[in-house]
Amino acid sequence: MKLAARIALAALALSAVLVGGSVSAQAPVKAPAYLGFDRNEYPGDENLALLHQTFSYAGFWLNPPPGEKTNSWKGKRERLQSAGFGFLVLFNGRVFTRLKTVSTAATLGRSDAKAAAASARHEGFPEGTVIFLDQEEGGRMLPEQKAYIYAWVDGVNAAGFRAGIYCSGIPAKEDGGASIITADDIRQNAVGRKIVYWVTNDACPPSPRHAVPAAPSSASSPAR
Repeated sequence: MKLAARIALAALALSAVLVGGSVSAQAPVKAPAYLGFDRNEYPGDENLALLHQTFSYAGFWLNPPPGEKTNSWKGKRERLQSAGFGFLVLFNGRVFTRLKTVSTAATLGRSDAKAAAASARHEGFPEGTVIFLDQEEGGRMLPEQKAYIYAWVDGVNAAGFRAGIYCSGIPAKEDGGASIITADDIRQNAVGRKIVYWVTNDACPPSPRHAVPAAPSSASSPAR
């Protein structure tokens, strides 16, 4: 499969980075647009120059991405930075079936936070870098999911980094006709925790039919 067909696009025109406040799936994003890509597999050193003609940042995985057993991004930070890319630093979180109980979930959250911080330091990311927990499952978070997320957030913040959540901003329907936005549910139950939210409102999953929009407003990335 061609490289371009496997790239999942991520742009601030489709996603909102929020420190606080309510999340609305319909709210316009009043921020400069930076075009980036997020894919499970590292694209290869030989493709970076070509990719940087369009993209200003890359999703950088600190552990194996969803569905993967290995992490091909490991050790590639300096190469990407030298090619001009900024970073969306990502840590793949646990799915609900692995959490078992609230106590187990909290323990896993703390250990995963240590792993995320250790990996970020090993890759050379400075303290204060936002590390986004990739929350693949959407809707209202169950008690086990909340225990994991908030233990992870507390651990990452305590380690000197800034905890973020990469999650859905699309309303999920519940029984009785109500709906819940994942980002709102996490924020409303965070009890004052400092969390950066990367909220995606892209209803179209990654596919070869994705098209690159008009030229982004800046060639620089919002994160280095």
